[in-house]
Amino acid sequence: MKSQFEHILKQATFNDQQGILLVLDLDHFKDINDSCGHNVGDQLLKNVAKALIEISRDNDVLARLGGDEFAIILPETDLNVAIDVCEKISDRLHALHFEFEQVRYSISSSIGIVPFPLNEFSVDRLLSSADLAMYQAKSHGKDTWHLFTFDDMLGKQLQERMRWKQKIEDALSEDRFVLYFQPIMQIQKQTVSHYEVLLRMQDEDGQIHSPAMFIEVAEQSGLIHRIDHYVLEKGIAKLAELEQQEQTITLSLNLSAHAMLDAELIPLLKRLLKHYRAIPEHLLFELTETAAVADINQARQLMREMRDLGCRFSIDDFGSGFASFRYLRELPVDVVKIDGMFITHITENNDDKLFVEALVSVAKGMGKSTVAEFVESAEILAVLAELGVDYAQGYYIGKPQDRLLDSPLQLD
Repeated sequence: MKSQFEHILKQATFNDQQGILLVLDLDHFKDINDSCGHNVGDQLLKNVAKALIEISRDNDVLARLGGDEFAIILPETDLNVAIDVCEKISDRLHALHFEFEQVRYSISSSIGIVPFPLNEFSVDRLLSSADLAMYQAKSHGKDTWHLFTFDDMLGKQLQERMRWKQKIEDALSEDRFVLYFQPIMQIQKQTVSHYEVLLRMQDEDGQIHSPAMFIEVAEQSGLIHRIDHYVLEKGIAKLAELEQQEQTITLSLNLSAHAMLDAELIPLLKRLLKHYRAIPEHLLFELTETAAVADINQARQLMREMRDLGCRFSIDDFGSGFASFRYLRELPVDVVKIDGMFITHITENNDDKLFVEALVSVAKGMGKSTVAEFVESAEILAVLAELGVDYAQGYYIGKPQDRLLDSPLQLD
């Protein structure tokens, strides 16, 4: 799409003709995904794409930018025609309304409009400007369009969002994401059995950013799949390096909720395992409970495919969302990671202690291991040992750092 746009932009500039770029984002798509499941969300995206194709003219260019964001290039088009297209899009999306479990969902979009050529803007600058206009449309109440003006570039919040989107793209292309490793201790043996791999972004000046700074923008912009792929490749490469050094260590890689919709993920995993000759049994993948339960069928399928390759699976943050033991039976997981909110005050809160005790009992009965997060003291660790929790993770065990421990674990 980008190369086509560059060609159209050059022609428009040479022939002194105006074109219009539209960038649209579905309103409340995340809510639909969370409520109805990723299968419904995926089908909705296909229906939207079909509707946009039917609206588009023969010489228009339609592309999905990522997630639920689409772009339409309208060559040789003035603003009035572009507005008519926006109105047609609105009408067609309204017609895609549907019901799920007796709840009616309406479909709408927010559209950013940018004319081109515009002040010698490049293709990237035009797309960024259309993104800004689209976010302005959202801020005006959604289900509407907004024509880009240079005043839009003054909006601090929108500018910040666009700045982080560019930072993510630059970090990916310049290989400036960094893997950090947090040790996880086998409680009974008091030895490090594996590490959770955590992602950080490094700026050009060396400043390190946590995922809290960029993941939301990555999800909204569709860059999250590229981040998942990055973590997958770098994690497997690191695992292969450790195996060559004859270190028998398991690495635990986090997957985003969007991984369940990523058709490229499993083929990529197969290629990477073969390329690096890594042992799949030393790979543990983590998916949050909330993400897994949002579309349990998709989660189950992903877990089965990964386990068929020899990898293991962990359900992360258990208890933070639905806290239903029923899902432990329905999902083919090997490890249950207990949400840290049940661990932090376990030494003085009896309810938390009862929850952890019950979870450990159920998990053991199903042949699953348990990991406790947020282990910050020797007192917490002692309670977990008493309750039979298998593994502990937290600052008392070790903080995340850009390398593995240099020596055996030593607790205070």
